[in-house]
Formats: sequence, structure tokens, C-alpha cells
Amino acid sequence: MVTRTRDTTRETESTAAKGKSKVGILVVDDDTTKRFALRTILAPLDEEIVEASSGADALRQLLRNEFAVVLLDVRMPIMDGFETAQLIRQRPRSELTPIIFVTALDQAETDMGRGYTLGAVDFVFAPVVPAIMRAKVSVFVELYRAQQELRRYRTQLETLVEERTIALTAINRELEAFSYSVSNDLRAPLTTFDALSKAMLEDPAGKLDRRTVDQLRKMRAVSERMASVFDGLQMLFRLTSGEIRREAVDVSALSAQIVQELRTTSPKRKVDADIASGIAVNGDQRLVRILLSNLISNAWKFTSTKPAPQISIGQEVTDGEARVFVKDNGVGFDMIDSHRLFGAFQRLHSQSEFAGAGIGLATARRIVNRHGGRIWAEGAVGEGATVYFVF
Repeated sequence: MVTRTRDTTRETESTAAKGKSKVGILVVDDDTTKRFALRTILAPLDEEIVEASSGADALRQLLRNEFAVVLLDVRMPIMDGFETAQLIRQRPRSELTPIIFVTALDQAETDMGRGYTLGAVDFVFAPVVPAIMRAKVSVFVELYRAQQELRRYRTQLETLVEERTIALTAINRELEAFSYSVSNDLRAPLTTFDALSKAMLEDPAGKLDRRTVDQLRKMRAVSERMASVFDGLQMLFRLTSGEIRREAVDVSALSAQIVQELRTTSPKRKVDADIASGIAVNGDQRLVRILLSNLISNAWKFTSTKPAPQISIGQEVTDGEARVFVKDNGVGFDMIDSHRLFGAFQRLHSQSEFAGAGIGLATARRIVNRHGGRIWAEGAVGEGATVYFVF
């Protein structure tokens, strides 16, 4: 007896050291001696043992507390174990609580099928083997403890998500305010500046010398580039809000329209554009068009130095995943710089080589992200590039 007391003390200290709170175990039996015997058997687990002398008493305990497992006697007066189990299962708070039936009846006398139908997880028959009983109960104790830990993490995660949502809402409002400032407070003076420069260049008097004309043209080019940056910023801000309306989008048809628009804008360019038929995605029609426009325009731009520029728009299935791609034989890029491609204002080529605001691929990534997809690029210097995306 002394040895058992010392072992129990050590286990208690061990449990306290681990910082584990005690878990409730409900023992239901009308026989005081049997309840005492089960309490003694379960004592080494060092958990909170709660006793109930009847089915009604057990239901009252379940209303007040949560239990990892219920040890329920089958044969009890007034309300037997099966009837009690049925009522336990009918209550939302205890409908998933594991029930182990403990009975002095032999297996032949016990309606085990009915017990399992009522939600029993196990039957233990007398005489009870202490080690086996503790092993069975400890499984559900640890399972309950793990569920409580998961519940705690979920609550923390929900709180964190709520905090982040509030913070993101505030940031988006600030971005909207900034976007308004860009489109009004900054864009308006820039437009005025450009208009004045243009008017000076178109002065019919012709009093400007060549040096002044060149400077005015450079000023106009800079203002146009800044206007392009502002337009790109506004596009990025607009893409962070608004509802995604998914539908079947004909990528092949949209790509053909975009290529035709580029041919009209640059009639002297002879670009071989191959567009596969039957390409389709499930996405927002407006956003998919902006995405394709950015990707195809990029390919169009970066093939401008090639004597025989080629662009391919297609779709391939890899590992069951349908990937849309835009491929070109342009200047390409070093894969070591691939992480920079989709960042805003990240340029791998100088402005003098290829004009642009550095917003196109950042916009493309934003659109793909809003659809819950992925976008990436592959390429090699001088050998072209391929941009893939998946919705």
C-alpha cells in the first residue's frame, strides 16, 4: 500500500510538472463498492474521477461538466445503462462522449449489439483487469486532451484571423485613400504639366531651339512614364477589392482579341502568334482579360528585338493540373532572378531597353492569387520565357 501511494505521488508530480490539467472521468454504478473499486483502479491515472449512483445522477453530472469518457454499468434499477446511454447521446453536449459499458454479466447475457448501436466504444466484463481498464480509459483521456488542445489552437487561430482581418481592412482603407490621392492630388498636376509641355512644343511661332525642344520631349516622356506608374498603382489597388464572379472563360478567344489589338497598335510588327483552341478557365471574365493582356503584352514587348518574334498561348495538363501558358522567344531572363519577376516595380531590364512601369506581372500575380491559384515563370537569357498560371 505504501508503494502504491508513493507511485501515485510521483505520477501526480509528473503530471503537474508537465502542466496538464486533470481530465474528468465519469463512473456510473448504483453499487458503492463497485464505484470505489473503479476509482481505485483509475487512481494511478491521476485524473478527476466523478461518481454517479444512477442514470439520472449521471445525466445531471453531464449537464454540469465535460468528461473524457463515461464508465457505465449495464444493470441498474429504474434506468439501466442502455437507457442512460440513449439519453446521453440525445444531449448535444454529450452526444460524442465515449461510453464504456462495465458489467458483471457475461457476454452471452449482454446485448452488445444494442450497446454499440447506442454509441458504446467498448465493453469491459467482470472480473475487471486493472491494467487493461487503465489502458482503455487512458486512450480516451489522451484523445480528449488532444481535442481540447486543438480547440484551444483553433480559438487562438480564429482570434488571430479576426485581428489580421481588422488590420487588413484598415490597410485597405488607407490604400484606397492613397489611390484617391494618386488619381486626384498627384495625377492632376502631372496632367497639367504634360499639357503645358505639349502646348510649348506645338507653338506655331517656332521660337524654340532644338535643345529646348529635346528637353521638352524628355519632360513629356517622363510625365507619361509617371502617369503609367500611377495607372498601374490604381490597377493594383482596384484588384484588392471587389467580388470575384466565376464563370467559364474562353481564354483562346480573349487571347485572339488581345493579339489583334496589339497588331493594330503596332502595325509594323510581324509577330507569329500561335493560339491553341479550346483553352478555358473558371474565373472572373474581367480579371482574366486583364491577366492575359498583361502576359501577352509582356511577351509582345520582350520579343521586339528578335528578327522572327514568336508567341504561343496554350494549355497543358501536368500531374492532373491544367496549366495555361504564354510563351515567347524573346530576351528571356536568368532563373536566379525569377523571384523578382512578380514584384511591383521590379525590372530586369533598363527603361531604355524596354519601356514600362514594372507593374504588369505584379498585377498578373494579384489576379491569380485572388482566384486562389498559382503563377510562375521559366526562362533563360536570350532564349525566351514562359509564364504559367493555374486557377
